[in-house]
Amino acid sequence: MRVRPDVIVVGAGFGGLLVACEVARRGGRPLVLEAGPAVGGVAATVHDEDYLLEPAAGSFLLPHPHLTPILESARARVVPAEATAHRRYVYDRGGLFEIAGPAAIATRLVSGRGKLRLLREPWVRTRPTSADESLRGFLERRLGPEVGRMGATLMAHGVFAGDPDKLSARAAFPAMVALDDDAGSLIRGGLARRRARPKDAPRAGLHIAPNGMAGLAAELAASLGDDLRLEWPVDSVRRDGDEWVVGGRGEERSPAVVVALAPAEAARVVPGPLAPLLNEARAAPVAVVGLGGHAADLPVPSGFGALTGPDGGLHILGLLFESSYAAGRAPARHRLLKGIYGGDADPSVLALGDDDLVALAIEEAGRILDVPLQPSWTRVVRHEPGIPQYHVGHSAWLDRLDAVAADLPGLHLAGWGYRGIGVASLAQHAATLADKVLPTP
Repeated sequence: MRVRPDVIVVGAGFGGLLVACEVARRGGRPLVLEAGPAVGGVAATVHDEDYLLEPAAGSFLLPHPHLTPILESARARVVPAEATAHRRYVYDRGGLFEIAGPAAIATRLVSGRGKLRLLREPWVRTRPTSADESLRGFLERRLGPEVGRMGATLMAHGVFAGDPDKLSARAAFPAMVALDDDAGSLIRGGLARRRARPKDAPRAGLHIAPNGMAGLAAELAASLGDDLRLEWPVDSVRRDGDEWVVGGRGEERSPAVVVALAPAEAARVVPGPLAPLLNEARAAPVAVVGLGGHAADLPVPSGFGALTGPDGGLHILGLLFESSYAAGRAPARHRLLKGIYGGDADPSVLALGDDDLVALAIEEAGRILDVPLQPSWTRVVRHEPGIPQYHVGHSAWLDRLDAVAADLPGLHLAGWGYRGIGVASLAQHAATLADKVLPTP
């Protein structure tokens, strides 16, 4: 007789896998039900002609208090990125500027006046314009109009492919806003956080999965063994007494269920009161364009990549130097670039067909690097509904979700549509959910 699981997890993207692995790591029994033939969700790594293209984010910082234990327990393979990954660039006003390390101090991206305003930030006393400020509004208030506008654009483009005037600073970047909440200053708050860090604490560094994020997801899934079922679509989640019944290819029962699907997908299976709220969630389609070729035809600088600033004059939101910071992303003596298009920042560009989008990426990447590019390998991957957009009002939306869910004890929501889109944020939320679904010792 099969032991009843402590929790049923619907969906085997990273949100669901991390919840299940954390429950298992603590000695609990999860059951993961995935509709498709593979795990990983949007992390569908492309392997082709010895190129490895990540359609979604392909790196993360380790060590991390929640992610590291899960990866170690699952014996998942991760390796440090190349040492040059710390080099970051911005393309703006026709030039490519390095913004990491000492080069950031002398950058011509920001005027002398803008730099002076930035240095005054610890002594500037300002009040929020509203309880939930836009990313641009928050950063301009704290850092001044010049640096704030630049920083908001880069952060919005780099993380959400979003619009800095629409994104909520508090919902999208809670750790940053917490610095201002705690210290009344981003700079003072950052310094205080650094002083509070134990001197022997290891510094977090960029890491990658050797076989791509899809490979990492498969390793997490393998650690679950028979507690994961593929091609098991779920069509209903309902309460029956003190149990939750998950229906699809039969019925499974558990005292708790975590629906780890995109909000629009979750709305189709959760009980009625939650569905209308979930349908209010916002996401924006994006396209990833991979450009590969011989090193002589794709002269890629060392570093992580370049983001486009507010005056970049390009459609491309960011250009990642994949093969420069991640080993094994291209064949020997070859290179791989990845361009990001669309999102809330520039949705109209996605009307282009794949061939036109590739041609645009070749031209714009060449402008960023100031050299003609001649790729021999290309690939376009489109994401729909795309990247969640934490617009102003997102936190209030979460509060409304929580209020309705309070009347549905044992039912929880997970995934990148809610409380952070990065793998580390998903792992942190997984720890919170494991606390809720596992029986108290």
